[in-house]
This record gives sequence, C-alpha cells and structure tokens, in this order.
Amino acid sequence: MKKLLYIYNPAAGRKSAKINLSDALEVFTRQGYEITVRPTQARGDAAAAAREQGPDFDRVVCCGGDGTLNETVRGVLELPRERRPVLGYIPAGTTNDFSRTLELPRTLPELAEVAGEGVLRDIDVGLAEGNPFTYVAAFGLFTDVSYSTPQVNKNLLGHFAYVLEGMGKLSNIPSYHMRVSADGGRETEGDFIYGMVGNTVSVGGLVSLPRDKVLLDDGRFEVILIRRPENGKDWQSILTALTTLELAQDGAVTGFAASEITFECGQSTAWTLDGEFGGEQAVTHVKNLPQSITIACGPGSAEKRTASKDGLAGASKSTQPS
Repeated sequence: MKKLLYIYNPAAGRKSAKINLSDALEVFTRQGYEITVRPTQARGDAAAAAREQGPDFDRVVCCGGDGTLNETVRGVLELPRERRPVLGYIPAGTTNDFSRTLELPRTLPELAEVAGEGVLRDIDVGLAEGNPFTYVAAFGLFTDVSYSTPQVNKNLLGHFAYVLEGMGKLSNIPSYHMRVSADGGRETEGDFIYGMVGNTVSVGGLVSLPRDKVLLDDGRFEVILIRRPENGKDWQSILTALTTLELAQDGAVTGFAASEITFECGQSTAWTLDGEFGGEQAVTHVKNLPQSITIACGPGSAEKRTASKDGLAGASKSTQPS
C-alpha cells in the first residue's frame, strides 16, 4: 500500500488545517494511501518531520501557510536526492502566494485530490546565503510584514492585516544602496526600496507576473528591483511599470532572469524567505537549485513546460534590463 505522511500546522490561517483534517484524510484514504498524521507544535517541526520521516513515505503532504511549505521543503532538501519523497501542498495560510503559481484549486477536497494525485513536476528552489526558499527571497518595502504581524491578527483579518501593518511604512520608506550582479556579467546599482528573487507569479499582492514568463523548472529566477521614488511622478512610474511590466534600463523598475545573483549593500539588510525572516547581512548571494524537488501541481501547470524561456527580459518590447 502507498504511504503518505501528512504534516499540518494547526495554527495556520484561521486554523482551517485542523478544522478540515478529517476531510483531507478521507480523500487520501480513498486514493489508497496508508496515512501517518504529524501536527506541528513549534517552529522547525515540519522540517524535522520531512527530514526524519520523509524517506519512509511515497508522498509527504504539508498543510499550512507558505512558511510551513518552506519548512517542509527545507527538510526534504537535507535528504539525498534519491531519497526525497514527492511533495503535496494544501495551502491554509493567510496569503498562500505559491498556490497560485502551482495552479491549485480552492476547495479542500479538490486540494487534497491534487496533493495526492496531481501532476508531478520537478521544480527549482533557491538558496539565499545557504537558507532555502521555495518561491521568493525579498528585501525592502513590506517584506517584514508577514513575519512581524502577530498570528492572531492574521487569523482575524486575513490579508487585510498585511495592509494595516504596511500602511505606516509609506510615510518613511527606507532605501538600500545596492550593487546587484548576476550571471552573464549583468550589473546594476542604485537606491532600491524593494527587491525580489522569485519563482512565482504572485508575491503578497504587490507583484503579479505573467504565467508565460515564469517557468518553475528552467534553472532561473525572476528578479525585480524597485528604485526609490522622489516624488509622486516617480510613484506613478513604479505603478505603471509593475502593471505593464515595461521594465526599462535604469527605470523605476528593473527586471531580468538569472540563476545566480549577488546583492552588495553598505549596510546590513534584512531578507524574508517565503514570508519568514531569512537573515540579515550586507552581502547576500542567491542561487538557483534546478529541479530539486518534485511537487504535485494542478492540471493546468503541465502546459507551462513549453512557455517562453525569455523570462522578464521578454515581458515587453521596451524591456531593457540593466
């Protein structure tokens, strides 16, 4: 009989993982799995369960927010490649950014169906100064909101909690003077209020990328850098660039695709990895780990293997990444 390890975070979101536990288990049982259930009790539990128990199972399904997924992936990556189980993901957090990229359905029974028997894809993950991330590493504007907002606020207010926590930051936006270098000899320098390295079509509602420019398994990340605005006109340029993805060289927003990127700053800069605190340092090296994990996706994601490999560099005719 097939064996499935079900890791769930009972505190995630509005505690939906705990409330809907029996519904998920019913689906997995019908799919023919022998199930072991492991609720997390503290930070690091999901990683430990995936690392220590994962090799004994055909599939490891995690249920929780993006942080729970990050931990589970972290544990799987610590295993030799040949011992890594297939992953399934049932989003039950506040924003669930990566679920949109995986094209997961919305209802729990449908999510469980995909987690147990969805389309399997080998996808890239990343390392930022040796710390794994599944879909995004970022610094700057609003990036600390997800890990600084108390869980009780997230549960009560949902995504609006992020907006409330972030509004106060607009009056005094910090910027970071950075030199950014990437493979192929690409370099750019400036004062940036936000930067991200991602493998996702959605980041906290702030950034939305076209599906045909984001490949999960091409060995490259999409990089977006937003320069510091000096006036209202600059803000409008940023909004226009993010809406149209017209990312011009030395413009308000710069975008490109790369497999390795180094960020050098004159001060320590805090990073968030998949919505969790990811360390603070003056130099941050980000590296793509091609096709490192196998994850169950929605049926539509299978078509994305043939999408354009130009990345953000092909987002528009006026794009001239620096």
